[in-house]
Amino acid sequence: MFTLYKFELRKIISRKIVWITGSLLLVGLLIWGVASAVLPQSREYSDSSLNGYEANRAEREAAMQISGKIIDQMLIDEMRPAYEDFIFNGNYKDALPYLDVYNLIGKTLGTQASTEILSCDSEVFYEKLNAQLAANTPAGLTDPFLFDEPITYNGYFDGWLQIADMMKMVACMEIMFIAICLSTVFTVEHTRKTDQVILCTRLGKKKLYTAKIFAGLTVGMGFTLLISLLIFGLIAFLYGFDGYQTILQFILLRPFYLTIGQAALILVALSFVGAALVSVFTMVLSEVTKNSIATIGTIVGVLLVTMFIMEMPANLKLLSEIWYMLPSNLVSLNGAFRYSIFHAGDNLMIAYQYAPFVYLIVAIIFMFIGKVAYNRYQVTGR
Repeated sequence: MFTLYKFELRKIISRKIVWITGSLLLVGLLIWGVASAVLPQSREYSDSSLNGYEANRAEREAAMQISGKIIDQMLIDEMRPAYEDFIFNGNYKDALPYLDVYNLIGKTLGTQASTEILSCDSEVFYEKLNAQLAANTPAGLTDPFLFDEPITYNGYFDGWLQIADMMKMVACMEIMFIAICLSTVFTVEHTRKTDQVILCTRLGKKKLYTAKIFAGLTVGMGFTLLISLLIFGLIAFLYGFDGYQTILQFILLRPFYLTIGQAALILVALSFVGAALVSVFTMVLSEVTKNSIATIGTIVGVLLVTMFIMEMPANLKLLSEIWYMLPSNLVSLNGAFRYSIFHAGDNLMIAYQYAPFVYLIVAIIFMFIGKVAYNRYQVTGR
């Protein structure tokens, strides 16, 4: 069995399309990282020609000045004159340490108007914040999420934010790679008309199918690992990994007891789970259709739809649940961190908690369908 697996794995990775597709995607990501570092960046607080690396370093050093402080009236009173000086005189250096706090207050109030943000006091801020979280809390949730004590600001967190924001794009890149490179695992035998010989061999209908599936999974998961390592390397260089303990509400106003760092790592883990499911689906669909082009077209078509339709109406409960369970939708802040319609006892389940189990069951079903199609296929039935 292991010998067959190694043979099938070598067959996949020896194809030029695998190296070309993988190289293009990885090089494209690398070019983005280099461009982000060396090109001038226009930030909301400065029109200077700082490049991305310098701008990120300036924000990181500024955030350290108030790291560990609680967001209370005293901090807001410190922020107000600094931002007024920036707005009227263009002096952004004193305002820069408060950038994340300023943005959090603006997000909570639902405005970008500096007048409203700077006139907000701590009591109104926490009242509005709790109201926002209550509005996003499902009716069946028994333990409401509220801030009874002031929030502690844990410093610069853009590294983890970038990972969380980029994971949907990364998931789409993984799906493209898998659809292109694994759609020929079974169909190449039909195209080259070697399937009749293979099906007549001692292992043609038994171990070979399993070996092909596991070889394809290895390639799909391997590429996911490569792209994840590249992302982490670029983010470490450009942003660093400070602020792991910063609460999730700085970037997503939903009632979850998570930090931004934890949320980012959960999305990375879900990308591996999604890659495994898409790998199995791609190989099974190619075997059922006997056509790699149809397989690529189907997967890319669904992928494009998910990229253009960002949200599904909440009143379509079951359809919305299925929509957000698609890998290209799940591997995102909006898809993974939401309460589902399913319960575990008295508690509502969160998408990232049950999605891996659903994916496992669906993958097993797909593999069974593929096994039946593989065993029953008759060459004379072309």
